[in-house]
Amino acid sequence: MVMSSGAHGQMTLDSAITAALSHDPTIPKIHADTMEAIGFAKEVKADLLPQLSIEGRAGLANRDRGTTGGDTDLSRRATITGRQHLWDGGFNSYRWQDAKQRVEAKVQLDKARRETTAIGTVEAFLDVIRARKQIEYARQSVGAHEKVFDLAKKRAQAAGNQADIELSSARFDLARTLLIERELALKQAEAAFERWVGRKPPADLVPPKTPEISSLDEIDPKQNFHYLATLRQRDAAELEKKALEKRYGPRFFLEATAGLGQEVLGTRGQDNDAAVLIVGSWEIFDGGRRKGQVEQAAADIERQLAIMCETLVLLNEDISARWADYRTIRERLDILRNYAGALGKTVSLYQQQFDLGTRPLLSLLDIQNEVISASIRIADGERDRTFLGYRLLFFGGRLIRETVGPEYLEHKDHQHKCFLEKTPIEKNPVSYKSSSTQKVPAATTPKIAKAVAVPKAVAVRQTKDAPARSRTSGNSRTPVSGRSAPPLASN
Repeated sequence: MVMSSGAHGQMTLDSAITAALSHDPTIPKIHADTMEAIGFAKEVKADLLPQLSIEGRAGLANRDRGTTGGDTDLSRRATITGRQHLWDGGFNSYRWQDAKQRVEAKVQLDKARRETTAIGTVEAFLDVIRARKQIEYARQSVGAHEKVFDLAKKRAQAAGNQADIELSSARFDLARTLLIERELALKQAEAAFERWVGRKPPADLVPPKTPEISSLDEIDPKQNFHYLATLRQRDAAELEKKALEKRYGPRFFLEATAGLGQEVLGTRGQDNDAAVLIVGSWEIFDGGRRKGQVEQAAADIERQLAIMCETLVLLNEDISARWADYRTIRERLDILRNYAGALGKTVSLYQQQFDLGTRPLLSLLDIQNEVISASIRIADGERDRTFLGYRLLFFGGRLIRETVGPEYLEHKDHQHKCFLEKTPIEKNPVSYKSSSTQKVPAATTPKIAKAVAVPKAVAVRQTKDAPARSRTSGNSRTPVSGRSAPPLASN
């Protein structure tokens, strides 16, 4: 039967993750948010630095003096003014620290997005390998049922048992249906792979090693990038409140001005001046605006604390559940492999008994299906154990560091590939041939099993800004909260 094609060549998991990090269009979008936050921090910092302006003017002016009467003057003048912030109770300083914490939060969210892309790629990579194995198992199943069907026809010709023919024919058709379903599953897995990596999976995907994690203590949820972002958000909320408390206090500036002027009509002559002043201002009464803004900021601190605690609780819950599964799945796989080995021996014994006429056809078909089912469960278990290992690294913020390297957590100035046009559908795809790195044991035939539910990742949702934040910081904050799966990745 015709199967989905893959690009020629070989690919490892590390190279797939590297390709995905340069392909995923959501990464530059998140990085743009980081750059916007950096720009705002520079804008806020400017309020603490010296300001310099130059002004020039020229034109007619009419002056009505009580002693000399009205004069019409034509003058020209140039003025340079310098202004330096001296003291405002810490308002601008707190704003700047708030903006820097927001930048750090965006940086952590940028890294979290990269980790999400990496774990989605891992899942797609493993799913393609499993789907290809399952197709091989489905083919073996079709071959085994076809062989039994031929034996049934030969026995029917000799003994006239039509029921065996009908039963074996029905089981043979069921096995062929299973193969068609597996071909569809492979195409779906390859589509998910292409969504993450930006290209079709090659014919040879090198199965990755399962990460070995010896203790639950190795996975620290407080190193998860989503959690680190919530810490920065909380710090920013506290600094915002401090800034609001100082906003309406007295402010002092040092101002120096120098001007050069000349009257060219009327009272002619030079009109120069220079001054060094300390300028102060204080908003005495604001109708309660400051109090309302501080109350909103205090509520935002409570919100950020709740989000931080919620994120940590959800991470601990997911890590504990995945760790329990990861710790026991190896033992389950060993049992399944022993079981499949015993079934393989049983198949040969049943075949001999069937040839001698002492074993009914139904028993032979049942043992064939049992062998296939056991092999499928082994394939699923191997995939799930490997994915669980990488999933635990993801929860601890270690996935990219321990695969392609920590340098891939940082933004690289290169253009991301974005394919706007549709990829043409192949009308006559080439048959897929399993590579040497993905051979399926012939003794243990397989079938397809239900995919294990994947834990949802901690994600970020944007909330509406409080009025106080727009006045104090001029830029929205993205609180970190809840749990949701990476797009098209983990559900």
